[in-house]
Amino acid sequence: MTRMPLSPKLHLSLLLIASCCTAGAFAQTTPAPAKQPAMLWIGDLDSNHDGKISQQEAAAAPAIAKAFATIDLNHDGSIAMSEVRAMWRAQLVQEAQASVQARMAAFTKSDANHDGKLTPEEAKAGGMVVVVNNFKAFDANHDGSVGKDEMQKGAEALAQRALGARGQHLQAMFAKADANHDGKISQAEFTTAFPKFAPSFAFFDENHDGSVETAEFALPPGI
Repeated sequence: MTRMPLSPKLHLSLLLIASCCTAGAFAQTTPAPAKQPAMLWIGDLDSNHDGKISQQEAAAAPAIAKAFATIDLNHDGSIAMSEVRAMWRAQLVQEAQASVQARMAAFTKSDANHDGKLTPEEAKAGGMVVVVNNFKAFDANHDGSVGKDEMQKGAEALAQRALGARGQHLQAMFAKADANHDGKISQAEFTTAFPKFAPSFAFFDENHDGSVETAEFALPPGI
């Protein structure tokens, strides 16, 4: 997967709301971020419903027009849903990486005696609630403290579980929308399941076969 930085403007333009869910063996203790106001759904720019966004169509949204070349990964002069999906994946990976970095920074700050390890007391004093609540999971060698390597591995495991949870969430949404269980979502099924995105069906249906398959399906992070 290609990783690329997302500018704040591009981040806001691509998403309706932004959040990253966490699941797995570690207890979830991070409060959910406050919802942002509804933003432009990029698929609405496909005004002629040909399944892609031209530079002329993108001009209706200045932030997207400015970032057009960044979104247009294959540089063919248009934005396809596959390119938007790639941007969403990159954003989720960035968020996962940022969560690891934040936990490692908190580890350093909470290590009061600077011995490179965290005791339960240090973790609690440092406000590292997820470590306190899952101390045994982080303490892989069971020595009563969490070393830097253990913290790194634990933080990465949490990040991977968050990414995995997102994938499972999308699979569940696809299965629910596929009312007749034929492995694809027809336009009627899509409209029923995702009315907000219904006008953009052609944008999702990249191969123009009248249905959205699993490889074509994705929704903005946070949905």
